[in-house]
Amino acid sequence: MSHHLNDLLEELRAQVARMSTLVLQSVEQACEAVFNADGKLAQETIDLDQRVDEAEVKVEQSAIDLLALQQPAAGDLRFVTTIIKVNADFERIADCAVNIAQRMLPLSHQVDYHVPADLRLMANTVLQILRDTIKAFNLRDEALARHVIKSDDVVDALYHQIVQDMLTMMESDGQKANRDLGNIMIAKNLERIGDHCTNVAEDVVYIHTGRIIRHLHAV
Repeated sequence: MSHHLNDLLEELRAQVARMSTLVLQSVEQACEAVFNADGKLAQETIDLDQRVDEAEVKVEQSAIDLLALQQPAAGDLRFVTTIIKVNADFERIADCAVNIAQRMLPLSHQVDYHVPADLRLMANTVLQILRDTIKAFNLRDEALARHVIKSDDVVDALYHQIVQDMLTMMESDGQKANRDLGNIMIAKNLERIGDHCTNVAEDVVYIHTGRIIRHLHAV
């Protein structure tokens, strides 16, 4: 590998790392807004999305330019093409954070709003999975990536429990249906973040091994 190509690859990796930091900040703020029914923080999360979008475009353009001008081969080609996919997943994670924040804005005006215990647990679980996902990508840690993939089962179970609980509450007290529906949609976006983390983790395994494990039940 030429020194110039190596420098370009390292800069591309650094761009994704910077973007992932913004994405993590976005999700952390969205979750904190839910925990504290904080409308101001929810709005800050929404406003942050423009920076994430700008970072996503820069990463994609850098990756495309590198493919066109440097024509990397073998493992380097695998890395750059995977960057484009990972970049899209990180951007969508930030979109989910925006969705959570938007759902939180009206809930923050309800003086009696309290985050359900399982929703708080789900949010904290997703935050840890996202941190592990970013670390696995930055360090190319295959073992941690596989741990992320397995952890998504916990997120799915919590999501289904929250939906069931909220539907039961809606049946017993229809006057608070908007609150319960808001909690369901927050949980749904947390579940989607978990799915995107799984996608990134699968791509980390692909970078490391060259093996595509999507759609495989055993990893």
